[in-house]
Parts: sequence; structure tokens; C-alpha cells
Amino acid sequence: METKFVAPSAIALVLAFGILTAGNAYAQTATWYVGEGTLQNTYVTYRIQEIQTNDSTPYELTIYFKEQDDRGAWIAPSFVVSEGKVIPGTLRLADNNLTPLGGGEVSAEMQPYISGYQNSMTFLEAYASKSNPKALSGNPWGNVAGTGAAVIGPTGSETVTVGGGTFDTSIISYSRGNVVNKIWVADNFPYPVKALVYADVTEPPAPIRYQFELLKQGEGQPETPQSTEEIPQPPLKKSTVTSRYQVQVSWDPATIEPGKETTFTISFYDNQGFPVENVGYDFVVTDADGNTLAEETNELARLGVAEQKITFESGGGKSILVTVNSVSGVGTGDFVESADFNIVVVPEFPVSALIVAGAVISLVVLMTRFRSTSFGSMFGNRNAL
Repeated sequence: METKFVAPSAIALVLAFGILTAGNAYAQTATWYVGEGTLQNTYVTYRIQEIQTNDSTPYELTIYFKEQDDRGAWIAPSFVVSEGKVIPGTLRLADNNLTPLGGGEVSAEMQPYISGYQNSMTFLEAYASKSNPKALSGNPWGNVAGTGAAVIGPTGSETVTVGGGTFDTSIISYSRGNVVNKIWVADNFPYPVKALVYADVTEPPAPIRYQFELLKQGEGQPETPQSTEEIPQPPLKKSTVTSRYQVQVSWDPATIEPGKETTFTISFYDNQGFPVENVGYDFVVTDADGNTLAEETNELARLGVAEQKITFESGGGKSILVTVNSVSGVGTGDFVESADFNIVVVPEFPVSALIVAGAVISLVVLMTRFRSTSFGSMFGNRNAL
């Protein structure tokens, strides 16, 4: 009787071992690519900071996967929110890797932000696409071009919480010297959940090349918000294009008004935040239409700090462009080391508006007195009611 149960038990043991082995094999060979798990009628919102986009100022990008066209490309109404300004458009994204294709509706104003999206959120498509998915554990994915060899691939796992939820992720990383760049990927989610990648520089510290994080996700087309004008407050500090220098601009008084002189103070630093001296620079101010309002070229900040005085004739948004030409007599080479800053000149309350407001107030006072007199006459000037 005992021998009758030997074979079934052995078979059960083999099956159980086979199931466990298969499960472990799946866990070890789960693959991912940019665009995996994309679903129709869903949206994602990311906060992105990219070194070549708007002087590394963070912006939000919302992408709605509305439908796929007859070629499989995603038709994706989208909008950018940058410093309170909303820029709408429609992307046409490749099903293979979610990179932008021709045929979308992207304005010239929106294009730099979409380039930032390509340089950051779809960076991994060079290694993992629908036609070439990669394992989320095990072997490296390839090599990253740049200074020195850098192998990119899965290096661990981590549960991360972002605005868009909590995810079990695989960490895709590569190193440059002592700097470790990380991109957190969740299986069956179209984009990485978040990333922090530094620029490839010869002198530390390395500035952030790009970073992003999922803020929201959901179903249905999200409503496009209204633009709101934000008034920047001093001081403003930005890195130049290659992050070799930092430029800080402040102004006094803090509220810029037309017809009143404003003193701008410009300070210069190296990429580690230390002041630099004998800085040759240009200072140019333009309005929203690109008209030059003030231009000072070949100026010298001997101690690394300089002042410029400007009186604006009208209100509205203005732009300040500061270009570093040389430091201690040494030119900046082939790169244009510049940083631009947006400011707002607050218009004074128009005199005509004051006259109208005064007339309205006077009219209200007269009507109130007239009604009081009329009611008093009707009731014999009695106070009881």
C-alpha cells in the first residue's frame, strides 16, 4: 500500500518545485520598456527639471493618452505649466517608445519643454523599447556615452512614494566617478516613476542634468488650468548654460513700478557657489515682444558684483539676459555662458480707473441718502419698524 503513494507524492513534489522555479524565473526575467502598460483614456502629470530647458527651472507636464491613430501612434493632448503660465498642445507619440513624432500640434513656445521631456523621461528608450525590452534584474542594459565608461542597468529594488502613488521599483543606474545616477522604474508603468541624473563634468560638483517625479495619474482627460501670472521675488539665481557659473540678480525696490528707478544688483559665482572676480559681462533687458529696453555690453564686475539702474516706462513681463564673457581675463571659449531671468513690472493703478471708482462710490452714497430720505417721508420720520 505504501508504494502506491510514492509516485503521486514524487509527481506532486516535482510539480511544486516546477511552479516555484517558474515563479522565480519570472521574477528574475520581468522586462520593461518605455511605454509599457500605456492605457487609453489615462493621463500622467510629471514635474521635470532639465538643464537645457528654461534655465533648469522646474515645470509640470501633463500627457493624456486619448487614442491611437491608424498607425498605432498615441494622440496625446498635453499641457505644460511653467511659472504659472499654461502652454497647451497635442503630442503624437510613438507606440514603440513614446518619443514625439511629426503630426502633432506643438507650438514654438512649447517645443523647448517637449525637448526637455525627450532628454529626461524618455532617456531610457535608447536601451529599452517595445521592440527591445530589458530585464529589470540581472544583466546590464548597455553603456552610456560620455566621459569614461559607464555601464547602465538594474542595480537593486526600492519601494518609493511619490505624488502619483507608491510603487515597487527597480533602480536603473550608472556611475560617473563618485556620482551615482538613478532612475526608478515600475513594471508595467509607461514612464519611470522618478529620476535623478547629474551632468557629466570634469570638475565637481556636478550639476543636475535632469530630475523628474510622477505627481499625478488617473483616468479621463484632465482639465487644462488657467494661466496665472506669478510675480518673481528677488533674489533670483540661475546657472549658466553649461553650469560653469552661477548668476544672481536682485533688485530694489522689490516691487518694480513704471516711472520709478529700479537698481539691479548682479552677483557672479563659480559652479561651487564661490564668488568670482573681474567678470566681464553683458546685461540686456527686453519686453514680452522681444524689444530691447536696455543694453549694457562689455561691463566689468571687479569684485564679482555690479549694479545697473533702469526706469521702465510700462508694466508687464520683462526678461533680463546676463552673459558672462570672461572671468579674470580668461574668455569662456566656444560656449555662451548666459542666464536669463523673468521679472514683472507692476503697473500703477490707472488714474481713469480711480476717477471711475470715485464716481461709482459717490453715486452709491447719493442713492443711499435718497432712499433714506424717501423712506423717512413715507413713515413720517418714525424710527419704529
